[in-house]
Amino acid sequence: MNTDQFWQVIDATRAATQEEQLEKFKRELQCLTGEELIEFERHFRQYKFAAYNWDLWVVAWLCRGGMCSDDSFTDFRSWLISRGRATYEAALADADLLVEEMRESEDVTFEVFAYAPSQIYEELTGDDFPDLDFQRPKEPSGGDWLRPELKDRTGSKILNRCVVFNEMGDEEYSAIERRFPRIWALCVEKGIINSGDQSPASASPSKLPTWEQIAGTVDPNLAKTDFAAYVKALGDAAQKAYKKKD
Repeated sequence: MNTDQFWQVIDATRAATQEEQLEKFKRELQCLTGEELIEFERHFRQYKFAAYNWDLWVVAWLCRGGMCSDDSFTDFRSWLISRGRATYEAALADADLLVEEMRESEDVTFEVFAYAPSQIYEELTGDDFPDLDFQRPKEPSGGDWLRPELKDRTGSKILNRCVVFNEMGDEEYSAIERRFPRIWALCVEKGIINSGDQSPASASPSKLPTWEQIAGTVDPNLAKTDFAAYVKALGDAAQKAYKKKD
């Protein structure tokens, strides 16, 4: 299976909802042989790794209201591939071009989409999907708007790279608005970023909703919870447990 054939399968599955697309995707995959499914998965992972990029991550993070963990970004990249070749290639060239896809999509993650090739392979062959032994990228590419000391996690005990976004300051927010003006405008339009009476160039982390505000949209009682302290306590407990294990 070559690159063109891979994208032909993806582009043939576009649908109004993720549920419909997943069904169409599975039907397309069922037409492939076991070897073709392995090659399809190989392409899928290569494109997913190629999209491991700070620019795409911050766009996903903004559009999800400041909530895009490492796992969520993995699912975001599955969603990006599901949008087809033209969208994928345009986004890698300029993440700001994702604005219309993000405007129209209720969910910019698509976790189950990535599972389909291996599931269909196992149904077809009765065997476990083989280990493709890929070398995953150690860190995201791009992100020249992000201070080097924030990207460098070598001195950090926190493994999740998404913590970088919680450490950004005015310098990063101003650079993000300049680099991704259409995505920024969409977030203001949706109320994700509150520009208030200030000029957009003076953006700061306070313009994104707090943990408590986000929790309050799920359950008003949760708005009283100090989520930042809760998450920190969990992290401290995990670190202590890890040290004891060593």
